Amino acid sequence: MSATPQPAGLPPEIAALLPQLLGDEGIFFVPVRHHSPACAWALRHLLREVRPAAVLIEGPDDLDSLLPLLSDPLTRTPVAWLCQATRERKAEPPTADDDAEQGEPAGPRTVTSSSFYPLCDYSPEWIAVREGAALGAQVALIDLPWRQKAWERRYGGDGDAEDGTTAPDAARSQMEERHFAHSRYLNAMARQLGCVDHHDLWDRLFELRTPEALADWRTLFADVFSWCAMARQDYEPEVLEAELSLPRERHMAAHIRRWRNEVQGPIVVVTGGFHTPELLRSWKAAKPLAASAKAKRAPKTAEPEAWLIRYSFEQLDALNGYSAGMPSPGYYQQAWEGLEAGTAHAMAPAVHPLTAVALDTLARFAQQTRAQDQTDAVSTALVQAAALQAVRLAELRGNAGPGRQDLLDAIRSCFVKGAMDEGTRGFTADLRSFLGGTRIGDVPPSAGSPPLIEDARRLARAAGVRLDDSTARTVRLDLYRKPSHRERSRFLHAMAYLDTDLAKWVAGPDFMGGSRLNMLFEEWRAAWSPMVEARLIALASEGASVEAVCLARLMREEAALSEHGRGRSASAAVALLQRACLVGLHARLPQLLAMLSEHLGEDASLSSVVECGHRLVTLWRAREPLGVQQNPQLRDLLLRVWPAALYLLPPLAQTAPDAQEPAVRLLLSLRELGRLLAGLDDAGTGAIDAGLLVEHLTRFATGAGCAPGVAGAATALLYLDGHWDDAALDAVVRQRFGPGALPHEAVQFLNGMMTAAPELLLRLPALLQGLDALVRQWDDEAFVAHLPDLRQAFTGLRPQETSDLATKVAQLHGASDAAAASLAGMHYETTEEDLHAGLRLQALLEASLQRDGLQHWIR
Repeated sequence: MSATPQPAGLPPEIAALLPQLLGDEGIFFVPVRHHSPACAWALRHLLREVRPAAVLIEGPDDLDSLLPLLSDPLTRTPVAWLCQATRERKAEPPTADDDAEQGEPAGPRTVTSSSFYPLCDYSPEWIAVREGAALGAQVALIDLPWRQKAWERRYGGDGDAEDGTTAPDAARSQMEERHFAHSRYLNAMARQLGCVDHHDLWDRLFELRTPEALADWRTLFADVFSWCAMARQDYEPEVLEAELSLPRERHMAAHIRRWRNEVQGPIVVVTGGFHTPELLRSWKAAKPLAASAKAKRAPKTAEPEAWLIRYSFEQLDALNGYSAGMPSPGYYQQAWEGLEAGTAHAMAPAVHPLTAVALDTLARFAQQTRAQDQTDAVSTALVQAAALQAVRLAELRGNAGPGRQDLLDAIRSCFVKGAMDEGTRGFTADLRSFLGGTRIGDVPPSAGSPPLIEDARRLARAAGVRLDDSTARTVRLDLYRKPSHRERSRFLHAMAYLDTDLAKWVAGPDFMGGSRLNMLFEEWRAAWSPMVEARLIALASEGASVEAVCLARLMREEAALSEHGRGRSASAAVALLQRACLVGLHARLPQLLAMLSEHLGEDASLSSVVECGHRLVTLWRAREPLGVQQNPQLRDLLLRVWPAALYLLPPLAQTAPDAQEPAVRLLLSLRELGRLLAGLDDAGTGAIDAGLLVEHLTRFATGAGCAPGVAGAATALLYLDGHWDDAALDAVVRQRFGPGALPHEAVQFLNGMMTAAPELLLRLPALLQGLDALVRQWDDEAFVAHLPDLRQAFTGLRPQETSDLATKVAQLHGASDAAAASLAGMHYETTEEDLHAGLRLQALLEASLQRDGLQHWIR
């Protein structure tokens, strides 16, 4: 067996390790880049030549039971092992500054740590498992078990992500190669060779070798080892210990030592190249891992769960944040298939397979631009020009064939005219998505999965969501006319309720907000992805179906109402009722309606009851798409909500000055609720006694001691609804703005009126004259004090109304019609600070004139 090649120029400590790399004491250490076609191709040739007795792979050693699934003929990549462990996390004790109304109970809460171990056709680990099993070798995983509590340092544990670790409940890949992106050595090499980044450098040095050079596994892995060992030079031992590299390497070294002691014949060790130098240094001195050690569990750690799940190219893409991924996995899938096809292409054998890949990629992308009817659709002539340029760029750069960067440069040069994305409907995003691919893998039935996932898949297929493609597509549903579309809508709402990221609501009626109810169609953007399955797996313990899990969550929210001090909130109860209708939990409606009926009789909050009334009106108006048309209790609740709200109305008169604005808004909302209820003739609510509200409004407007803002709003509503004539309104206005009126109360009254009906200031001369007379009585200090309230009162006016008001005020002060119109047309960018500064300057000027005996100049 030939010796391992010795790359020149390596530091002595790295060069000394190379003789041990491939074959020392019968162990072949294979340093790989995860998801590298070059490494996978070389590893296949190594395995077939060495025919090892054992193949050891970087991966949690408590997932050995999942290895046979990878050899199943029904398994189709991309797939991933998903590991999840649930732990109790201690909550921080409440502090004196905590808001008691937030309702966050102290005590432990559940935290789910999730981790993915992705594999695709060109992952070296996938080749190691498949080829190793086919050769009859023992195949095993040797990394720290996922049950090991040390993983908490990386996947959240009890931390809060302040140190850069993943936050609790987040999902991460166990494969990470972020060290390469931050290596000073690799970045310097990339600059020297004119590469865009370390991905381009990797391609230039490894992926773009000829098929014959890729098959020379001794040379390739020696070069990969040098690449990785040099990248590791930037990291101190303390850093490697803290981020878990050294603990993992000690565990893997102990495994290797045990296997070497127990197995006769060659052993192949496949790990990320970053770990290989330390494994070479330490495995001989490592204490062999006891066979029983794998069965041990870390203390205070619940049993984890692990599954083989479907994965997607979208999650594998380095451009989407996956640190161990190759950019554009769809492109590298083609490159891998080109290697496997060998001379099957209808081209000369001397032509690199990547040339055929480049031509095929260009042709298919051009076809996509034409199918999308883009303005700058790519013609056949442009495809030919780009193919020629990609080949020539590869020759210029010394590549054996056109690589990904050669292809990108050729596309940008030949397909784009002008600035990127100018008139090309997001050309960059389209190209990135095309090269990334949308493929989703598949797993055999023997892999098993929680019933919840199977139920979600069944419902997703019925809803028109493709399970074999991660591309987001539009789902348009006719809610009012098609019962089958309503069922699909409830599934999508249920998945959104469970935070699965399956679908995003785009447009349509907003049943929770009570708006756009006249829209017939609902629109979603939906796509199935491995992240959806991961979220469902995390929820699997709560039920065997989507409906059961939604019900469990809804019942927790019901219970939380009491825990959070909202046990008698009618608005919270009706919101749960709406949610149940949206997600299809109609079996729960009788209980929710009974709870709402109880809360409506006990709720002491006017705002809660009024909001409850509006939500009930929404339920009644949308009862067909929401599926509540068969519930007579809904009509009874509609009849009860009006007297319940009026019963709670009188205390509004004692509203504090700083709370008058929300009180006025609440009064307007109550009035609107009465109008809506009166208009629901099909609900039999048209007989509500609207006169009861008039009695309350009259007491607010004319009674002594009522909050001025509330009185102003009541006055405006009585006039708008025809219960008062001009004379009655004029009498109240003269009282509020006439002699003896308190300025602050008058301004608050005006605020209430303007909030309810801003146009009255223009329509009623008496109101404007009264306000003008009041303002004339103020000195400068009083004007400045009341200015913010005045500004707030006028915010309800539209620009034209503001101009009309300025004209009327100018006319009140004797200006001619022409002068008033001219004044109204002038606009100044004056801030409140400018006004205060001007007043201070005026005061200083007056004081100066008085000192000089010129006070008669002051008018």
